[in-house]
Amino acid sequence: MTMWFAQWEVLLPGAILYLYFVKRFRFYRSETMPSRLGYTNRKAFSRMTVEDAWKIHNFLVEFEFPTIFSTATMFALFKAYGIPSISSLLCMTGQFSSKDTVDKRYTDTGCLLLEAVLNPPASPRAIEAIARINYLHSTYRATGKITDADMLYTLSLFALEPSRWVAKYEWRELTSLEKCAVGTLWKRLGDALGVNFDLLPGSREGLGRWGGVAGTTGQLESRVPGCSHGARTYEQEGCRRDFVPHCVEATNEIQAHRKADSRGDSGGKASRSYDSYLTFIRTFNSIRKFVLLRLTLPRVRPKKRLPIAASSGRIHARRYNIQPWYVKPTIVSRCGPAAWRTWLQGGVLPGDQGDKYFPQGFIASELGPTTLRECGKEKMEAERQRLESELTSEIGKCPFLAQERDQSGLC
Repeated sequence: MTMWFAQWEVLLPGAILYLYFVKRFRFYRSETMPSRLGYTNRKAFSRMTVEDAWKIHNFLVEFEFPTIFSTATMFALFKAYGIPSISSLLCMTGQFSSKDTVDKRYTDTGCLLLEAVLNPPASPRAIEAIARINYLHSTYRATGKITDADMLYTLSLFALEPSRWVAKYEWRELTSLEKCAVGTLWKRLGDALGVNFDLLPGSREGLGRWGGVAGTTGQLESRVPGCSHGARTYEQEGCRRDFVPHCVEATNEIQAHRKADSRGDSGGKASRSYDSYLTFIRTFNSIRKFVLLRLTLPRVRPKKRLPIAASSGRIHARRYNIQPWYVKPTIVSRCGPAAWRTWLQGGVLPGDQGDKYFPQGFIASELGPTTLRECGKEKMEAERQRLESELTSEIGKCPFLAQERDQSGLC
């Protein structure tokens, strides 16, 4: 009994001290960031630079919400595939013809986005990725197969979806400064990609400017499910099964069954089981939020998402979903816990099947459809030079204010 009390004399003060540190430091970074970066009020938001926006965005991706940001971005890409013109184009070009092409398409898009967004805005790697994206889009934009509305909608998904997911599933919402940073960073990327922002309202900071596009995206989303293309095609169904998280897919099916129940198409017993499942998911998410908010210290080391650059100049992906495209074979990638799980599920490990999944890594000019591998180097070089000149000249400037100066004719 004496030993039991002695243990509690140590454990209880330690637990109290730990909870104090959690309360003291859980919001420390987000609360001190405005003063550290000099954005203490909404007026200051209107002059946020791309460099500061990139720092804040990377803080969210690597420290605060790495899992939710990654999942939300993946889901934004899936929603973009629901646009009739885009899904028709992908099916026509054979990008959804097999699991290999679906997985490579997803991986290539993810690698280009990570390179463009997570690298410093005017860095060579970011510029190279943006130049490749512009080259891959150029033919389809010139022929009208990809419209300005498609580009704006897709970009808005990547800008808005993480904020929506954080508000719904995380232990806190994004602050106004963080939302502004996300909007500012994607505005700069949209400019580099040639996206037409004329449909957006005239607010002078990222938060207000992107807030106006939510209604536009909602109107388009309401029209997408009724189309004959999108997620209803056979190829899209294969993509959905491979990439949408099981919990999201199950929740979507539950909602569909509940609609059928309301029309009298199925029994009440099934409806009760669906409600029980949703209750379980909501309860689990509430417990997770409580644990992260009240019982977990802030992340000390960043959870890196940026692909790894090798000394050879090639770049390796850090992770993979189904097939190990561009993942370097290492002891960890082939023998670690994730590798064992992949092997037990019958998956492919990095280095398997020779060079099929390019274990040597990639360079930006190789990403995209297999038929365009190594194509367009001259056009990409011209685009790279243009982007380098444009992005370098705007270092330390706010993209929204730069746009207003250009439109008013001011230098």
